[in-house]
Amino acid sequence: MGDVMDVQVPGNDGEAPAGHIQSLDKGLRILGEFIESPAPLKLADIFRKFDIDRASAFRFLQTLEFRGFLRKDPVTKEYDVGGRMYYWAARLREKTKLIDAFHDQLQRLAGVTQQTAHLGLFVNGRVLLADFAQSDSLISIRHAIGVLEPLHSSAVGKAILAFLPPDRQEKLISELTFTRFTDNTITDADTLRAEMALTRQRGYATDVNETHEGLTCVARPLFDAIGQPTASIGITSVTALMNAVPGRMEFLIRSVLELDTRIIAQDEL
Repeated sequence: MGDVMDVQVPGNDGEAPAGHIQSLDKGLRILGEFIESPAPLKLADIFRKFDIDRASAFRFLQTLEFRGFLRKDPVTKEYDVGGRMYYWAARLREKTKLIDAFHDQLQRLAGVTQQTAHLGLFVNGRVLLADFAQSDSLISIRHAIGVLEPLHSSAVGKAILAFLPPDRQEKLISELTFTRFTDNTITDADTLRAEMALTRQRGYATDVNETHEGLTCVARPLFDAIGQPTASIGITSVTALMNAVPGRMEFLIRSVLELDTRIIAQDEL
């Protein structure tokens, strides 16, 4: 694979919400460091990384070890992911059949379009980026799994919002904070409602420099057995490169719309 362009999705590291518990937040970030690390870590790695004193770092690690989230090698004194994390991973796998079912579809879509394909899940009124597949092209976008995609600006968010029942859609729109990410971001409810009507009519949503300057996304909804949008699947491309090729946008839209989504209706999902 060639050069990779990293995408930082807004929302994870912004201003802390009311009721934010700093110690819990730090403990979760420390646990995340172990999950992301390719090798075990030592106490010194943690207090240096998080700029905390040695005693505090030790208490965090000791608590995580006690709860089974970490395990400590008695010889090397290194810490690594513990058994409880693997247990939770197995339990979560039971709940992510949709992700498993669509991963091959993502890979095929990325291969056909030579762009990054991604899957968003509709969870508690928000869209979670659950999976992605990169292409073999020289420039490929790398998404961060687990981030929440904005409903008012992201293609995967708008693709779901547009196809919700009117009452549910209006409730979510009324509760939105219209954060402006770029000059192209939709920042008012009436404009978003018009965009939802257009999205529903044509069957897909777009994000042209709305969430990230310089990136264009196209997404379509995925429906469950009773016709409710439960996820969305889309493609991300560098806007300048896409605009340089006549018909490229139309090709991406067609590729997304022609995707075989029948797998979502299977009873076992």
